[in-house]
Amino acid sequence: MVLSVTVIGARTAVIVPDAIELGIDAKFTRYALLDRGSYEYADADVPARLITLARDVTGRALEVAEARLLRLVPGDYLLAHHDRVHDDLPIEVIADLSPAPVAGAEVHYRRRGQVFFRVRCTPRAVSIVERGPTVTCNHTYVSKLSPPDAEVLRLVALLR
Repeated sequence: MVLSVTVIGARTAVIVPDAIELGIDAKFTRYALLDRGSYEYADADVPARLITLARDVTGRALEVAEARLLRLVPGDYLLAHHDRVHDDLPIEVIADLSPAPVAGAEVHYRRRGQVFFRVRCTPRAVSIVERGPTVTCNHTYVSKLSPPDAEVLRLVALLR
């Protein structure tokens, strides 16, 4: 099942529940420029089934341009105003590999500063969003009131 959202200015913004299950074995590095974000990241390979899913949803011939794993724990975030802007309409695919849902840990896609698409922390779900020159993204703050073992794990891939 694909949950689709029609939005002005982005031709694709969908969530596919229960789309993936991957084991992760990665060495994470801490990113902590606090005016931009606080999180851990690692290099990642994108499974062929995610690329195929993105191609099926968008109808476009897509290849991986870049990919990385993000891990957020209580106190972590990524800010929208430091996100890169893309003018060639790439597709961003995010696979949620978190061990359990984390309340409030969302990905927000914004157009000209206004949130138009929210992706909750839902293990095994995949979001597919077309990024354009007015679309930015942020991963919201993971509350320090979350359980100490709360972990958000996302595979983020940019396809062109």
